[in-house]
Amino acid sequence: MRTNKKRVFLFITILLILAAVVVAVFQFTQFGYLTTVPYRSAFTEIASHVYINRDYAGDQQELLEMIEQAKDRVRTFFGDVRFQDETIFIICDDEKLTRKLGEDHGTVIFYFPSETHYICISDEYLELDILAHEITHAELHTRLSAEAQKAIPTWFDEGIALQNDYREKYSEAQWTQQTDNGKNAVALEDMDTPAEFYAGEAEDRRFRYLNAKHELDVWTTSHGQQGLLELLDRLNGGADFNTAYGS
Repeated sequence: MRTNKKRVFLFITILLILAAVVVAVFQFTQFGYLTTVPYRSAFTEIASHVYINRDYAGDQQELLEMIEQAKDRVRTFFGDVRFQDETIFIICDDEKLTRKLGEDHGTVIFYFPSETHYICISDEYLELDILAHEITHAELHTRLSAEAQKAIPTWFDEGIALQNDYREKYSEAQWTQQTDNGKNAVALEDMDTPAEFYAGEAEDRRFRYLNAKHELDVWTTSHGQQGLLELLDRLNGGADFNTAYGS
């Protein structure tokens, strides 16, 4: 009898521990919270793959129109869009919920159980340029295999996204002024990794964004849309990034 009781006690203990782990994952990790937004009472779906917090105070129709305008920029840039089935928009004007999402204006990618992009934008950052920027990230990653995504440097990822982001602080005029027409530009090899690209203060990061946009602006002007698509195809085929980009 005592052996049976011990087994029952152990079994119940294991179940309680597993339940606690599951609750912790889905309530206190970004992965758990984002992946369960479609099932949470705090959020509601207002269009396919577009969620807002239930008490959202903004104009929903204006929001949807802005998302469509941002999609059009990306569609023009790539020729078409493929990101939509793999991407969820989460627009939030509740500070507490934004903290749980873990992003106030960014794209988070999870590869389990399948690759999904979560574009999270708070009301503070809700504007056309930022939406287009984040959608471009999603579109670029949708077009690349998992291995190719690992191969691209951060400056390329951000530089492509900035091609559809028209904010003045990332303009060519700003690049010319702040780099003394390129004399003080950041070397690409110093912006390869997230640790390098996002290091330092906001001004340091902004300067790298500015340099990344300039680099990709020059490259895409030279190679065109077809050149970009061919580059992505080569990367998906296993080509070395630096070799493919420089050719």
